[in-house]
Amino acid sequence: MTRWRLWTIATLALSGLGVAGYLTYEKFTGGGLICLGGSQECEIVQNSPYSQIGPIPVAVLGLMGYLIFLLVTALQLRSSLERRRMLAGLNFGLALGAFLYSVYLTYLELFVIYAICTWCVISAVLVTLILIFATWELVALTREPQEAPEPHS
Repeated sequence: MTRWRLWTIATLALSGLGVAGYLTYEKFTGGGLICLGGSQECEIVQNSPYSQIGPIPVAVLGLMGYLIFLLVTALQLRSSLERRRMLAGLNFGLALGAFLYSVYLTYLELFVIYAICTWCVISAVLVTLILIFATWELVALTREPQEAPEPHS
């Protein structure tokens, strides 16, 4: 049994934690967001009304999401096949939801805000990759034979 897909998801989630952590820090401190490429578009996106849901910054949602991916993936690494299947389904569902939300945010950047935040693009790519690997893991686990039940004495 190979677990490289899980380690890949964990690595992607750690990278996402870095991105979302930076965006969260800058959102709360009001510091100048460094936009890759030197433009001010990241600041425009970060300060838009779409950067929050009520009082909660979208960056905080990203931070929590990546943390949950990391937690679920860590549990998968330490679980039986049956439990790994259940957790793989959970990771897939979370990744699909995060991907769809990321598509919505990208739409807002392109067609409403008219600014592209490179950090947001990086996060969208990370979420897309997590979805790909979570899907791959779920499919691979459904193809593994059932574990034999332990005999009762």
